[in-house]
Amino acid sequence: MKKLLVLSSALSLFLLGACGNSDVSTGGEGNSTEVKEERTETKEAPKEESGKTIDASAQIVEAAGMKVGLGEVKIAEDKISVGINLENTTQEALSFYPDQGSAVVGDMQLQANLFLTTGTLGGDVQGGVKQEGVIEFLPPEGKTIDTNAITEIKLIFGDVTTADFMTSKAVEFTVPVK
Repeated sequence: MKKLLVLSSALSLFLLGACGNSDVSTGGEGNSTEVKEERTETKEAPKEESGKTIDASAQIVEAAGMKVGLGEVKIAEDKISVGINLENTTQEALSFYPDQGSAVVGDMQLQANLFLTTGTLGGDVQGGVKQEGVIEFLPPEGKTIDTNAITEIKLIFGDVTTADFMTSKAVEFTVPVK
């Protein structure tokens, strides 16, 4: 019975993870993780979303042979969604776990939610491989994000590390919000 409960819980978490945000551009070449929904004509006015969307696709960092680029950053009261794309430009595997990073807005730190990440991002990325996805950063329990007060978002994705552990370089971005 205990095993069944654990298996059921694991399956539930997996299914929740598949329900991540799909309307944020990763900035990658194919944006293969994006799912565009067809809109049918209705007489209702489109639902207005609160928040902001920033095009951060000009921001690219190279760390230990891993090229990391941003796509769109979508800010809402309950989360910040960040489109990201990576490319291992070396012939060797590199370790990188951006879906375990954090975001800082003002005096609040938000943690990435591994289960809400969409696409394929990080881990041991083999030489020449490209990946892209969307990472969801959630505020601490009981808090919301004041979308109008944010002037910048600091994204801290962790280190890119070579297979021999001889080289490790941090990947961080500061995204201005206007």
